[in-house]
Amino acid sequence: MNLPLYEAAIEQKPRRDTDGHAGLWYDKFCDRWRLDRSAWTMAGRKDDDGNNPKLGWIDTITGEVGSARQITESTARLAALIENRGGRWQVLKTASRFVTGLGRSHPVENGFAWHPTLGTPYLPGSSIKGMVRAWAKLDADPKPDCHVVERLFGSPGTVGSICLPDAVPVAPVRLEADVMTPHYAGWTEEHPPGDWRSPVPIPFLVTAAETPFLFGVIACRPVSGDDLNAVSDWLRCALLWAGAGAKTAVGYGRFAEDAAGTDDLRRQLRDRDRARDRRIREQREARERATRLAALSPIELEIKELLTSRHDKNRPDTAVIMEEVRNDRWAGDAKSEVAAWQRNRMQRDRRWKERSGAKNSAKDRDYQRTLLIKRWLAGE
Repeated sequence: MNLPLYEAAIEQKPRRDTDGHAGLWYDKFCDRWRLDRSAWTMAGRKDDDGNNPKLGWIDTITGEVGSARQITESTARLAALIENRGGRWQVLKTASRFVTGLGRSHPVENGFAWHPTLGTPYLPGSSIKGMVRAWAKLDADPKPDCHVVERLFGSPGTVGSICLPDAVPVAPVRLEADVMTPHYAGWTEEHPPGDWRSPVPIPFLVTAAETPFLFGVIACRPVSGDDLNAVSDWLRCALLWAGAGAKTAVGYGRFAEDAAGTDDLRRQLRDRDRARDRRIREQREARERATRLAALSPIELEIKELLTSRHDKNRPDTAVIMEEVRNDRWAGDAKSEVAAWQRNRMQRDRRWKERSGAKNSAKDRDYQRTLLIKRWLAGE
């Protein structure tokens, strides 16, 4: 195949990485060009196999696009941002094929709007805001006062009180090839349009039906909860009845409510919050543990390591340490420090006995241990 590229690029033909940005591949690496005299073109020509080169390039991108992990992280972060700002969000899915960005320049004649980081279809927030504003002014029931519309959405020279972020998919997106077939293109007064003209199929890329998207409303200035609820309701109605994106007049871009998708995202948010809280708690406990360890003396660290590594976890701490003292593990000042640790531990556990109430004090284990530890503290 001919490519309008440098020879080095032609020799090392680029290949699409399924983990890469689908939009960059689709927009930048088209290889279905043909050299017509001195111009590179794909118009009105078929490739060597008799196939439409534009449709062939679209087919390289059809199927599932987007990283599930990145999309999940992005939508959860966006939904959390909306909630933290006191906004409203909802998940709606496409009830028909959806396309936006057709007016963008592209080798296949019809462009496509790609999210700059996710590499998936999306709906820019500016488009959503214009759509909702138009619905509020023309189709909302009941219609709001024009001053309310200007206060919420802004007017020439002023900024509105609400913000509508980009609508992004909540799962990997399936892309499909579609075609429009104008029968009356290229007519003139001398050659008027008519059914005898040959149709010219024009392929273009679309988002498949049943694709869920996250839509939100955020207050960028103080507004009431009723205002946010109203804008969220206008957004939902506009998507359900008017549609979004291109070619809505012929049925594209219709949306439907997605209760299951909304519940799934809410569950993801709860799981994300629990994981965050657990991570924060573990980090706090690790810092506290490190602080406690830093405050311990070398003997106390040795005792802690000894108790941590013991085989019988049910054996009392004082019994383990007393056995090590009897085995002459420590001597001198170290032995006195260990004895002080044992005294403090027995006092904490209320087992330190200066006097025995038993008839036979020799059988009073805590009393006998207390006497032994007192002798160790005295340097014996």
